[in-house]
Amino acid sequence: MKHIKKIIVGTLIIGTAALGASAYADRSGDGFKSRMIERVSSRLELNESQEAALNTFSAELMETRELMRGDSGDIRAEMSELLTADTFDQGRALSMINDRAAALQNNAPELVAAAAVFFDGLDATQKEQISEFAQKRRHGRGHK
Repeated sequence: MKHIKKIIVGTLIIGTAALGASAYADRSGDGFKSRMIERVSSRLELNESQEAALNTFSAELMETRELMRGDSGDIRAEMSELLTADTFDQGRALSMINDRAAALQNNAPELVAAAAVFFDGLDATQKEQISEFAQKRRHGRGHK
């Protein structure tokens, strides 16, 4: 049972990270994505196979993001409609959540596999750099 919980928690963490990164990437398009890949590759001194794994992982993140957006493509407009209506449409809200959760669940194996290929391909020094970066980000956002 602990293994299932770890998979679920891991999927949720990766999904959340994917949505956050993809939401930011949406502002700047493909140029942002390529600059970020170049920056990560440079900082971690990735070799060609590691960079290819990073590209695959990035593509999976973007695919997950698109699936999470749903058919409408504009979650903000949908949420605005729900929030400004005379009565909150619980059925529609639940449907929106379920649709996105199903999309994440369906794409999770590919996303986790791509993440595993990338992270497992890193050496100890590169993993330590990622860990340090994550610690700085966590402390930089007011978390203790």
